[in-house]
Amino acid sequence: MIPTYSPAIVYIDLNGSNEPKINFWYPSELSEDVRTLIGIKCSSIISDDISFIPEVLLVFPLPSLKSKMLVKYFDRHTANQEIPSRSALIFVFSEENDVIFYRYMSYIDSYFGDTIEKIKELETNKNDKQTIFTEIVKLKDTLIESTEYLYSKSQFLLKSQDSKDSPTDLDCKVDPQSKYKVVILGDPSVGKTSSILRFTDNVFLRAYIPTMGLNITQKRFQINNSSLELVLWDIGGQHKFETIRKQFYEGASAYVLLFDLTNAKSFAKIPKWQEDILSYLGNKSEITGYLIGNKIDLIKDRIVSVRDGIRLANAMDVEYFESSALTGHNIEFYFKKISNDLLQ
Repeated sequence: MIPTYSPAIVYIDLNGSNEPKINFWYPSELSEDVRTLIGIKCSSIISDDISFIPEVLLVFPLPSLKSKMLVKYFDRHTANQEIPSRSALIFVFSEENDVIFYRYMSYIDSYFGDTIEKIKELETNKNDKQTIFTEIVKLKDTLIESTEYLYSKSQFLLKSQDSKDSPTDLDCKVDPQSKYKVVILGDPSVGKTSSILRFTDNVFLRAYIPTMGLNITQKRFQINNSSLELVLWDIGGQHKFETIRKQFYEGASAYVLLFDLTNAKSFAKIPKWQEDILSYLGNKSEITGYLIGNKIDLIKDRIVSVRDGIRLANAMDVEYFESSALTGHNIEFYFKKISNDLLQ
């Protein structure tokens, strides 16, 4: 069984500067406050560019609800509109299940795509709204059934992958003072999300799914007889999200600057990423930084040398590591190092 939670689905229209219009929600008892929150979140993601429609299925946190939401944007035409409307289907779920959706993102995305095509077809044929809403409820039911199946499958996989030396202890109690926020920064596609998933769930994300804004992942574990929780903030690297990105820096205990060893441009941008976070935090000396060169497994494609990495780290006064989210090399090691430093 998956953790007890009542998922919800919402269908909204996003029309420029106008407030989001909530077309449909299920279950019907979903509160107005929650519906409004979802509408505002979805609108803010794409509000700066009226032509911007993310092609991928997005994951966004709803911290006040201890939940997350899957958001799929799409264009649709209605009979009275010359310009297509931007719409979104949103599935709200317990944050405990976020790894399931990361792991099977393309699988889940296909369900959204099928439903969106049905919505467009029904609207083109001028079917009544109730017929359209029935299709949306079917999507919710399908997602719940799929989550239950994938969760049970993943539980088996997790148990088979756990090693005797694993530091993970989800039931360990953590003092509030031992919870640390770690911000992960870097250009798109360098492996931020994959590195986090490798550490938190021993999973490698084989498809590149850009973080559109923010993903938050927690991991509790014990190290040197001390319990702690790392709250990893995976912040989207796209320039489009520069404005909202900076508000996520507040309260960080440490930051990780991650680049791709096969991508010289991602390496050259690292100083700007450090400047971005330190300028916002006021160059606080207590904030510890780490430089990570990812994709060490791509030996033949490597461009950035170890020497160059160390030189840059020394110049920025941060520690340097190299890793592979694909193989897991050094991932747990450097997160343990960060944890040890935070506990001291």
